[in-house]
Amino acid sequence: MKPFFLAALLGWLLLPGLAGRAAAQCTINTPPCATPFVAIDVATGQEVQAFCVGRAVRFDLGCGRSVAPSLLYYNALTGTNTTPPSCDFTPGKLANNTFTPTAAGAVTISELANPSVAGGTGTVYVRNFQVYGTPAPKITVQACARNSASLTITTSGYDSYFAQVDNGPQIGPLTPGTVSLPAAAGSTITVTGRYTTNTLCSGQASAVVPTLVAQQPRIPTLTVRGPLIGPIDFTFSGLRFSNTTTELINDLQVADPATPTRFRSVVAFSAPTTYSQSGPQGLYRLANYDPCGLDSTFSEPVPAINLTGASANNANTVTWLAFGPVASYVLLRNGTPLATLPAGTSRYVDAAVTCGAPYTYRLQATTVGGSTALSNEVTVQTTSTLAPPAPLLNASFDLQNHLTLTATQASGAALPAGGQLRYNRQGGPGALDFAAVPTATDTLRDPAPLAALLAAPPCYTVRLQDVCGNTSAASPATCPVLLAVAAADPEGLTARLSWSAFQGPGSPAAGVRYRVLTLAPDGTVLATSAATTGLTYLDANPPTDRQVLRYRVEASGSGLPAGTVSYSNVASLARQPRLVVPNAFTPNGDGLNDVLELKGRYLSGFTFVVVDRNGQEVFRATDRGQTWDGTIRGHAPVNGAYVWRFAQRDETGQDFSQTGTVTILK
Repeated sequence: MKPFFLAALLGWLLLPGLAGRAAAQCTINTPPCATPFVAIDVATGQEVQAFCVGRAVRFDLGCGRSVAPSLLYYNALTGTNTTPPSCDFTPGKLANNTFTPTAAGAVTISELANPSVAGGTGTVYVRNFQVYGTPAPKITVQACARNSASLTITTSGYDSYFAQVDNGPQIGPLTPGTVSLPAAAGSTITVTGRYTTNTLCSGQASAVVPTLVAQQPRIPTLTVRGPLIGPIDFTFSGLRFSNTTTELINDLQVADPATPTRFRSVVAFSAPTTYSQSGPQGLYRLANYDPCGLDSTFSEPVPAINLTGASANNANTVTWLAFGPVASYVLLRNGTPLATLPAGTSRYVDAAVTCGAPYTYRLQATTVGGSTALSNEVTVQTTSTLAPPAPLLNASFDLQNHLTLTATQASGAALPAGGQLRYNRQGGPGALDFAAVPTATDTLRDPAPLAALLAAPPCYTVRLQDVCGNTSAASPATCPVLLAVAAADPEGLTARLSWSAFQGPGSPAAGVRYRVLTLAPDGTVLATSAATTGLTYLDANPPTDRQVLRYRVEASGSGLPAGTVSYSNVASLARQPRLVVPNAFTPNGDGLNDVLELKGRYLSGFTFVVVDRNGQEVFRATDRGQTWDGTIRGHAPVNGAYVWRFAQRDETGQDFSQTGTVTILK
């Protein structure tokens, strides 16, 4: 360092009570030589031209000068050419003429030499020095294979660095960066930073070499987001983490399917756990390198699969290239597993599709090591020129005698969305092609009245037209059961039923079974006959409390799907009510004919009134449990003839009435 000197004459005065205080006027004077005072390193006793933070220096006279120690003052101030304010050296006087720097940078040392303790003119000399910092170097140490370690030195202001492993020889000079050293786990690496122009100033830092932790890299998931070459998403585990963001110790590599052992680097990186990269179809693996580059480990290869798809003849075909350590595949359709396939499979034909409908496929591969690889998604629009299979048709009456046609798939699957059903009738009021019905509706009601259908029993077919415009063959004709009922005896105490044969989608090869259902007015089943294959039935014991008998026939079999039946129309038999009233009774208490009671069939909701010869009402009944003992308003029976009237509205809505006379005999 080249010193700067300022000589000034200081006129000063020792004031009473202020002994030892230096206060004077400074004037510039030329120093007697280049170094009017020198700096001595306290630890080594050698003269220095620069200082170190934390290292003490002492100031002595130079140029052969001789000044009594009691007349010398030294002062240290930061900056260059910085002198004490008003040349007052007393406040900042250095004890024992010694200075220990606390911060790096420029410092000005000023010396005041007084001529005597009694006062007079003093001399001030000034020298500028540079203080060097001594921070601990910034270092990081990582373990490597083969009893080695990676040492990384970050710039700390020194000109050079030296490393020492335990008590071994110093290695250097080194520059900031990363270097490999022979150092086993548990060794201590000490780094010393030094300056070229100031060998006394240095800083040290130490670190222990950690134990090398074995890492097994892995690619848990690989997801292809589009046709390859295209974006691929990776997740990583078992990475090695570098001490710096610039040290790339993990490497993503790829091999072509045709050469699965020849890997090439795709990208090197430090430590992300997820990554996206546009890349080709191939096998991807993750390589880890130790920080010294002495060892490497590799993950299990994971395939990036490119899936393609096409459609023809109402079947979708997806294909892919099978390669890599795949244990099994799962093919997803619209996000739901469709099929599990063994390793080595490279093609799948999906025939369970509907023409015109789009389907999205994705292949999920599971490797032997448990990693998951998802292919790109591919959407296939189903196309075909093949006619769809003919549907099955059922014709059945409801309880209101409406005939409903219902189409279903022979496979039991739902009818294809977006298609149409075209129903046809033969017989009945006449042949008719009904308007097309959407497959989502799947049913059609024939508006023809029941009488027209009974007069000419109809049969029906249906065709299915898919969304691609392909039309199936007509379904097998279906003919519903048409039922008729008549009294089997003059009194209507028994009923005979007859019906037309049911023809279902499996007729005539598939047999038909019939059961006769006896119904209440609200359609509730009151009785069910045993199954029969005949077309007639005699009901020998119909309900005795019902004027109107109601029946329907249930047909099953004949190719109808399991659990499906067809019902006939509801047929009714209305029987005539019958009333029996005696022409006389004897209310004499002998237990024979003591009361007047009504007898007959299907009597309900009636009014029965008896009047005397004056037209006065003497008895009224509204159900058959009410009887007349001949008394009139509490009085004993009076012999004579009485007139009765009976009226009711029967189950068919018809009025039924009778009149007559009854005689009381005592």
